[in-house]
Amino acid sequence: MRTGAISKTQTYWFCQIFGWGAFVLYELVNYLGLGLFSAENALLISAAAPLGICITHLYRGVLIRYEVMQMPFIKMAVLALAAVFVLSSVLFLGLTVIGMAAGRGGSWSEITANYVFMSILNWSRYVFVWVLIYHLYGMMERTNRARMAQLASENQLKNIELQNLKAQLNPHFLFNALNSIKALTHSDSQRAGEAVMMLSDLLRYSLNYEKQSVVPLSDELAVVRDYLALEKIRFNRRLQYALHIDPAVDKWPIPPVLLVTLTENAIKHGIAQLVEGGEVQIFARRDQDRLTLRVINTGQYHPNPERQGIGLTNIRRRLEMLYGANAVFEITNSGNSTVQATVSLPAL
Repeated sequence: MRTGAISKTQTYWFCQIFGWGAFVLYELVNYLGLGLFSAENALLISAAAPLGICITHLYRGVLIRYEVMQMPFIKMAVLALAAVFVLSSVLFLGLTVIGMAAGRGGSWSEITANYVFMSILNWSRYVFVWVLIYHLYGMMERTNRARMAQLASENQLKNIELQNLKAQLNPHFLFNALNSIKALTHSDSQRAGEAVMMLSDLLRYSLNYEKQSVVPLSDELAVVRDYLALEKIRFNRRLQYALHIDPAVDKWPIPPVLLVTLTENAIKHGIAQLVEGGEVQIFARRDQDRLTLRVINTGQYHPNPERQGIGLTNIRRRLEMLYGANAVFEITNSGNSTVQATVSLPAL
């Protein structure tokens, strides 16, 4: 913060010195071109630079003190125009006093109203440029601060919502795995022990993924294999599954539990609803600069807009939050006997 403040202050003083210095140089060249150059004129116009820096710096202090830059635009514009007149008058008066003190000649009685008006109008050209630039810069800063505050607020809300969505997903697939172990408790203790080990991996993954927005596809696939193995214990011959994974996409970052949720949905709404069971196939491949995930299961998809499952709703919401409109998610019936869920993700 301190480094940024110093840099901003240095920039301000550089612009002050450069701007008023350029003004003095311009006026001196103008005097030379008109044949009006003299030591008195050069001294007087040179005195305008430090005087101009002083009065505009005081004006800047007033703007900061009374938070003028935070006022509505119309009110700020009116005050800025009034400030141009006041600053130009002070500049004229100060230079007049300096000129008389330097013995340039003339007296107060010789100064006419028309001369005062035209002199103030002449100086207002330069003061107006300073006021305009400073106010435009202040408005840009105010707009940027408001935009940054809005983005920070939106980001905080999205993070909170994303954490809530993750919290909803935790028990969603873990309880189904517990049901698989329950079915084995009395019939096959050895396989139940193996199932507990696989469940421990699921729990470990559940605890870790909440800390991350994305995980490598290979990590997700390891959990999917454990989940399918647990469901295979429960469904036995009613469940067949196969994974077709392109090795080139192993490290591709995806939202955690995305593929697990699609797999769980395929079993819960597909295989579990069929007496004879069915098959789940999982595909992952690269399509140019995108990752395509596809889960195909035996069954039929009957969408009901009024009753969207929590898993699918969360998938859509999380994809929207992480990728905006760049992610694609759809579920369709493929023929009369299979359902296909497809997710297409860009690289992060």
